[in-house]
Order: sequence, then structure tokens, then C-alpha cells
Amino acid sequence: MRRRALLGASVGGGVALAGGALGLFPWLKAAAAPTPPRLLLLFTPHGTVWDQWRPTGGETNYTFSYILDPLSAFRDRMVIVDGVELKTGTAYYIPHTYTMPLLWTGSPIDTNASLFCRDDHMQCFGWNTGVSVDQFIASQLSGPPTPYSTIELGVGCGGLHPATRMIYSAPGMPRSPIDSPEEAFATLFGTISPDQEQAQKDAKRRASSLDPVLGDFHPRRAALSAEDQARLDAHADSIRELETSLTAVCDPPEAPIGISSETAMDRQSDLLAAAFGCGLTRVASFQLRIADNDNTLYPWVGLDTGGHHTLSHDSTAPAQQVLTEVYRWYSQRVAYLLDKLANTPDSDGRSVLDNTLVIWGSELGRAWDHDISNVPFIFAGATDLLRGGRYLSGSVISHGRVLVSACHAMGLTTVEQYGSLDMGSGPVSGLFV
Repeated sequence: MRRRALLGASVGGGVALAGGALGLFPWLKAAAAPTPPRLLLLFTPHGTVWDQWRPTGGETNYTFSYILDPLSAFRDRMVIVDGVELKTGTAYYIPHTYTMPLLWTGSPIDTNASLFCRDDHMQCFGWNTGVSVDQFIASQLSGPPTPYSTIELGVGCGGLHPATRMIYSAPGMPRSPIDSPEEAFATLFGTISPDQEQAQKDAKRRASSLDPVLGDFHPRRAALSAEDQARLDAHADSIRELETSLTAVCDPPEAPIGISSETAMDRQSDLLAAAFGCGLTRVASFQLRIADNDNTLYPWVGLDTGGHHTLSHDSTAPAQQVLTEVYRWYSQRVAYLLDKLANTPDSDGRSVLDNTLVIWGSELGRAWDHDISNVPFIFAGATDLLRGGRYLSGSVISHGRVLVSACHAMGLTTVEQYGSLDMGSGPVSGLFV
């Protein structure tokens, strides 16, 4: 091919290639492809207060409950699912301890092991026997690798115990979340331009390779015909678009400050949104507190003695009212997270929330009697995928349907069952478009 044919995007007897520069360079099409989907698994402990969580009304004309009302701004981007049943796969289960590792694995805890023992239940056990769905999905994704295959963040996630870990890379291999915003920031963003010298190196590395070429060519541009000038400009624009998509490096977020029990969840949400926006990963999880003996105080909503876990065993109206305020605060924090995702631009010009499926669940449905026949789940984001604005209720939904839905959302549509306890098939009915 002669130089003029290259610049003019034509071959042979002047026959133009289809699509101009995209026809000449097919790999440019890859740069214009939609941003790959992302997944975020979110956990808050001890179920909910059902009569304050459950919306009223029908599937599409429902009214938000007191607990969920802080999420009303995201109505069109979320699906509330009422009726998901957990099954532990054991005749007897230790509340919290058996269900925390079950939540995202769909597989039972190892009751033949003796790594941990509960004298109050006269039971010994080990870690979970499955792989959590986020780790499975990350292992199956195609496309360019990200700096982190998965990211696990949390707040107050405690020491190593089955009741404190929900993510498993393999049977018996839990993954510990980073539950300090300062440590999370240092891990994910601390090496970006740590000093002025490094900043200069980064700027040089990111400098455009097209600029010097065009700078050299522009003085000679006048010698070209108007037609050739237009062709060159179109080709340069295509190259510039590709270069921008490949070399743009996001600005790191501000280092978290003023961290307390009340603000730590928001600061981790800031970092998660930035990590997704910067392309650090496509799969993440966020764990708030732990499942068993989580006696955290929430004085800003009226829980200033006893702690969450202790109060959750009290079924009296005054105790349930305080718990309602705790769960409403959780919804406020989730709304903050969704807002951060919605206001973080993605590489395709949309928002990170548009391209991310967020699944929010718990290890129990009703805490005071440890009921798991109905556990609250909320799906949000994934604008092109989720049939938002709906409240699904009225039928028992196997927990496996939630995990299969995560797989389908991430493109693994041949997965019909997930976890060793799954006896059903397919995703949650009616969840996706």
C-alpha cells in the first residue's frame, strides 16, 4: 500500500475501505466496544425489621418503606426482592456462623472439621466448602486483565472466623477484606505519584504519542488537497480517540480523613467508586461488620448501649424501633454508595453505576429468632440489564437464583446453578430485561 492510499484509507484502484479508519484498522473497533460489566457484593448484618423494610403496593406501583425510603432516588435503577430463602445444608445450624459463609458461596460450612468450636452449641466446624460467586466470576472473565482481579473492602470485619468472612477463593480459603479506609487508600492508590519526581515520570509516560507526529506534519499539511486533509483529520481523530481510551489515567481520590464509626463506610464507598472508575477491577465486595456478636454501637441513631447483635435478639417494640433506625441508616449509607457510583464517570461516557450490578444482602432475614426463610436482597445499577423500578414478592425464591443472577449479569449466561446446595435453575425470574 502506498503512502497516499494509507492516508486516504483506500486500496487498489481508489476503492475506499468501509468505515474509513475503522475499516483500515479493525482493532479500533475494540476501543469503541461497551465497557465490560462490573459486580459489587454488599453485606450488612442481622437481617432487617420486616414490617419497616417491606414496601407496600404492587410490583411497579409500590411505596417505599421507612427503612428503604433513603433509596427512593434510585427507584428506577433498583429491584427489591422479598422472598429469598437460605438453606444451610445441615440439620442444625449455628446462627450467623453458618450463614455468613453461605451467603455468596451457596455451599455449606464444613461440619466435619474441628478448627473452631462453639461450646454453647456443642458444635465444631471449619471453613466453608465452596467458592464465593465473585471469585468464580473473576476467574472466568475474558478481556484485558485489571490490576486487581477482585477487591475486598469492609468496615469492622474482625478476626479470622467463619462468622466474619464471606468471600472464599477456594474451599477452606477465606479472603480478608481491607477494613481500614487508610489502608485501602494506601493499597489501591498510594503508589500513584507519591512525590514530585514520580509525578513527572507519570506525566512523561502519559504524554501523547500523536502530538509530536502531528506537530511535525502540520507545517506540511497545506501541500495536501482539501480531500486528503479531510481524510488525514478523520484518521487522526480516530487515533486520538483510541489513544485517550488507552492512556487516560484517572485522578486518584483524596486520602480519607476524619474517619470514625459513623463515617468509615462512606469513605470506603468513595474508594470503591474510584477503584471502579479507574479500572482497577471489575469485581468487588463490601462487608459492613460481622455476622456474630457484632455489638457495635450506633449512638447517632439511638443505639448507645448493648450493641447491635444483643439488641437484635430483643423482639419487643422499643428494641425493634431502635433497630429500625439502624437499618434505615444502612439504607442511607447504601444510597451514598450508589450516588458515588452514579457520579463517577466510566470510560464509555456513562456512569460507573450504569455498568455495575450491586447486590445487597444479609446473613439473616429476622434476627431475633434467626429466621432465614426470607432474607432481604436488593439489586441496583446495571442500567441496560436490570428491569428497575420493581418490587418482587409473593413467592419463595431459592438463594441460588441470586448467585446465578450475578453470573448472568457478568456475561456467564451458561451458568444455571451455583453452589453445592442449589437445586433450582436460572437467575431470579423477571430480574433482567
